[in-house]
Amino acid sequence: MASEQEERIKQLFIMEAEEHLVTLENGLVDLKSTMSDSETINDMFRAAHSVKGGAAMLGMHSVKKVAHRLEDCFKIIRENPVDIDQTIESQFLQGYDTLKDLVERLQGPYGLREEEGEEIVQNALPVFAELEANLNTLVSGGTVTKSTTAAAGNGKVQTNFAQQVKDKLKEMLEVFKQADSPDSRKQLIESCNGLLKLDENTEIWQTLVTASQDALANSKLSYQILAPLIIKELNTAGELIQAGKVEEIVVSKDLNEIANSAKATTSEQKKVSLPKDPKEVVKLIIKSCDVKQQEAIAKLLVKHVKSSKNN
Repeated sequence: MASEQEERIKQLFIMEAEEHLVTLENGLVDLKSTMSDSETINDMFRAAHSVKGGAAMLGMHSVKKVAHRLEDCFKIIRENPVDIDQTIESQFLQGYDTLKDLVERLQGPYGLREEEGEEIVQNALPVFAELEANLNTLVSGGTVTKSTTAAAGNGKVQTNFAQQVKDKLKEMLEVFKQADSPDSRKQLIESCNGLLKLDENTEIWQTLVTASQDALANSKLSYQILAPLIIKELNTAGELIQAGKVEEIVVSKDLNEIANSAKATTSEQKKVSLPKDPKEVVKLIIKSCDVKQQEAIAKLLVKHVKSSKNN
């Protein structure tokens, strides 16, 4: 009975939180214009405050933390009518998207796990820290010149980038658990294409994902070797981009060597030309092909010779 009551209270909180999210979104879409409407700013402050209070009452710590940080930022602009720029708008939207993500996860079949919520909060903290610093700079009469938070080169701020990467990597892990085959390799390479699209403007990210694709093309290396290496490096890079630490991303020596080896093998395969001496051709086939491939070639040759004789 108590469990049913708790579930009803939770669903009521979610419904109210969604209404507050609408209030926040409407005000943040064009925050620069919203700044001239003090009542809307007050509504946004109260919306964040209400979500914080409800989450605290229900023990939803990650939701409470994010709502609290938003509330603190709204308090600054409520008490100080500063001139909002694109950087501030983008950072507020990142904070809003984080809160929205947490509320949406509450509605999933397994709810929002505490460790999952805490991970999302930790990824968002650098954004809130910089947002508050920028707001305080504006209040003191300074100028915000550039955002150092994770942002795509086209100027659009990446929302929950680390989480998007983790979601893709979870899909890849499921494929890594399958039998090694051309189809599963193809799936993994296509997943890397999806990772490339998450941030098409950060060069080191593109380099890292492309190196992962090259490594996956090396069929001589098992998933047991590739999976931990690729998953770890991509996950770490995603977290660094989210935290605005792109300069710390590096492609490891191991991944580089595997990727370069795969590219060299592919290049050599493209350069192979058949020698004129039939004996040398046989040697090349024996060297380059396994037993099954050799048998298949032999059958084709026999079939071709018979066909030629009949003609």
